Amino acid sequence: MLTIAELNANPHATLERWRAAGPCVDYEGGGKFVLRHDDVVKLSSDPRVVATGTALPESRGVVTGVLHDIFGLGMLTANGAQHQARRSIISRGLATVLASDLRSQVRAATEKLIDAVYENGSAEFVSQFANPIPILALAGLLGVEVNEQERFVSRVEELGRFFAPASTDADIAVSSAAAEYVRDYLEWKLREKTKSETPDFLSAVKAQGEAEGLAPIETVVQIIQLILGGTESVRASLAAQISLLLQHRSQWNSVCGDASLIPSAVSETMRYEPGIAGLVRATAEPVELQETTLPANCLVILSTMSALRDERVFKRPNTFDIHRDDLPRLHLAFGAGAHRCVADHLARAELEEVLAVFAARLPKLRLEDFPVFGGHLFIRTPSSFCVSWPR
Repeated sequence: MLTIAELNANPHATLERWRAAGPCVDYEGGGKFVLRHDDVVKLSSDPRVVATGTALPESRGVVTGVLHDIFGLGMLTANGAQHQARRSIISRGLATVLASDLRSQVRAATEKLIDAVYENGSAEFVSQFANPIPILALAGLLGVEVNEQERFVSRVEELGRFFAPASTDADIAVSSAAAEYVRDYLEWKLREKTKSETPDFLSAVKAQGEAEGLAPIETVVQIIQLILGGTESVRASLAAQISLLLQHRSQWNSVCGDASLIPSAVSETMRYEPGIAGLVRATAEPVELQETTLPANCLVILSTMSALRDERVFKRPNTFDIHRDDLPRLHLAFGAGAHRCVADHLARAELEEVLAVFAARLPKLRLEDFPVFGGHLFIRTPSSFCVSWPR
């Protein structure tokens, strides 16, 4: 049986050992881990393997309120036609967003954050950069007022505490209060949108939600899920790409000298240390998996962490190499099947622009300590770490 203790102690080595033994393994926390790349891709598209709705918050005693609504009314936790209707309003809204505009916003936000600490010669990377950058990018997308951005960033960070690997009852209380703020703020923003305005993300989402017959709270919840998906995983990936490149100095120097390597550096980072550890699903009926049958009503963890180091797909999977040529066209770090990340192109744009700014502004950046990435079920969380640079 795959134990929580061994995953916490050495997750990649543990998953490698169990992956060699079979396609899946019983998990101490309940259910089964699916370990191999092609199986994770296959089950992500299998209609018999479904999202788990409100099971997660209810397992933690959250049975009412906005936190519960985020799961009960969201696209990421829904299935079938309901999932498609909810997802469509976000995809329609994102069609109004130019990647070039987002890149400009991310670049400007990153430059501003570097400027704020440059004279110090050092900074704690997670709190100073990885936490605020993805939220500021979404704030630009949502049109958050300048005088509201600091509070918006703070509340979204507090909302994310519910999803941390070791969150407590106190975290749940903080996240619940933050969820109420985010809901109320987004409801106000949507009410302010009129049909006469120039089309933008929120006006497109509002119009599509009305066309799909969604209740206003449903529309708000889809935006909240976009915020959560677009901050938690990007935060971990930002921390991973800087720390990994600085641990592999020749590759960092290559990126600093050749910006065309930035997309491959981002892709390799997401393979080597993905921001999402895995996706929790359930079987609606028995599902065959090679020599194994997953029974009906079985909790299934589709392990992205394991799949992206599968020896059957990747050469030297435990080697970080931005020059590798064996990454699939559709990166599994963004999921697969009907629930694949709806904003994957924007998340990738964020990661590329942040790396471009750091490589151009701080080519002599140094890593002062090594982050540890916690979490093996859903969101991965980087520990604090410092970087420094000569002034």
